[in-house]
Amino acid sequence: MWRISLCVLVVIPLLAQALEIENPYVRGLPPTQRNTAAFFTVHNASDKAVELKAGTSDAAERLEIHSHRHHDGMMMMQEEGSVTIGAGKSIVFSPGGYHLMLIDLTRPVRDGDEVSFSLVADDGEEIMVVAPVISVLKEAPSKHEHTEMHP
Repeated sequence: MWRISLCVLVVIPLLAQALEIENPYVRGLPPTQRNTAAFFTVHNASDKAVELKAGTSDAAERLEIHSHRHHDGMMMMQEEGSVTIGAGKSIVFSPGGYHLMLIDLTRPVRDGDEVSFSLVADDGEEIMVVAPVISVLKEAPSKHEHTEMHP
């Protein structure tokens, strides 16, 4: 019986590590701004698709996943209830593509600060992320401003 328990304890952390967040950062804007965005890449190393929803943050009243879409020749931001990352795939949250909006900031987010936020998987797992704040004036230009998923 203890061997079975030990196996279960070893497998649970492996499942939790199926999603990996890479290169997260929060856009630093002037202190008068009430909203900002977070960018990162999510890798799904599991053998099944995972649906992610916005969680919570220590710096904002609420989080929302947004995307940019072309509509009648104009670029428009649209809230997404969730985003699905296919098995073995990645999705990039970047300027001009999917991004995580931090709405109604509860404190200033200044260059060099850190912001915590979470994403929630369809199985209820909460993925905690700590991201540095990088001033919009220091952001590197995006090579690929897109919403594509990558293998």
